[in-house]
Amino acid sequence: MIQHSKPTVVKGNLIKIVKDILSTHQFSEGKYTFLFEKEICRVFKAKYAVVVSSGTAALHLALLSLDVKENTEVIIPAFCCQAVLNAVLYCGAKPVIVDVNPDEFNISYEEVKKNITKNTKAIIIPHMFGYPAKDTQKIVKLGIPVVEDTAQSVGAKINGRLVGSFGKLNVVSFYATKMLTTFGEGGAVLTNDEKLYKKILDLKSYDKKEKFCLRFNYKITEIQSAMGLLQLKNLETFIMKRKKIYEIYKNRFKNCKFIRIFEPKDNIYPVYYRFIIQFEKEVDLDKIIKKFKDYKIEVARPVFIPLDKYYYGKFVCKNSERFYKTTISIPIYPELSEKGVQKILNVVIREL
Repeated sequence: MIQHSKPTVVKGNLIKIVKDILSTHQFSEGKYTFLFEKEICRVFKAKYAVVVSSGTAALHLALLSLDVKENTEVIIPAFCCQAVLNAVLYCGAKPVIVDVNPDEFNISYEEVKKNITKNTKAIIIPHMFGYPAKDTQKIVKLGIPVVEDTAQSVGAKINGRLVGSFGKLNVVSFYATKMLTTFGEGGAVLTNDEKLYKKILDLKSYDKKEKFCLRFNYKITEIQSAMGLLQLKNLETFIMKRKKIYEIYKNRFKNCKFIRIFEPKDNIYPVYYRFIIQFEKEVDLDKIIKKFKDYKIEVARPVFIPLDKYYYGKFVCKNSERFYKTTISIPIYPELSEKGVQKILNVVIREL
């Protein structure tokens, strides 16, 4: 079976590093975690970084640092991962779910603008599927603190500038199949704001604190941090491998009738986390997914279920609903073999 997503394994000096960690008996945060945070700052051009146990933990801490709490609101897009919604709810805040742009999968400036109220405390911009949100700079200019979620777009750029560097905070996920992984789980919060950094650092761990406030156990392990260091060194290679597969798909699919593929605009530099195919009209996606499975190829909807449908129990965001009902995601990742790419091409051409 060709998996829809697959971790990219980089061995490097990992065995040697693991032996070093075992010899020190420092299994929780130590020198490798410090080095990982330092390297994250260098790569993403941020002053401060805090690595944590998951991307959801990173989102949670980012929102808490902005004083998101009960009776406040956070604007989020409908077409994204449920972790974004969960992080808002962890804080006791109200999620305000808005639509995405009709020509991309990312949050709409117009929808954000008309949903801002006196209680709006933050806006989360997930850069979906490796493609930077084109409205990022306009949304930042609205003056509400922005948390950029670059879980799927590490290394992507707008006008030559890294995504994650526009808002107050940048959160990253190191889940198994993300752009970078730290043995299955992990995340980070990045910022240039010292005050926010100190608050996140304080809330991350409850141990050895003199004054009480509700804190958490969001620490990462040394082995995870060591893996993260090795992954960071290979980020550009990962991106280039994804781009190579994207170009192969694009050149074969761009003239296909009845389907649309998504090509980056002139000022957008994506990292090709997903390859999305959109059908001109609603089709039986479950039937298509099963057809690929019969060929031992795993394809999937780009998101499991849009957040408006998930949280409100009904679709209220029309563009998100249309994407949900007309798009599938096919495999694209560095570990995908040339033989696998060719098989996927053949099935798409034959069946779609």
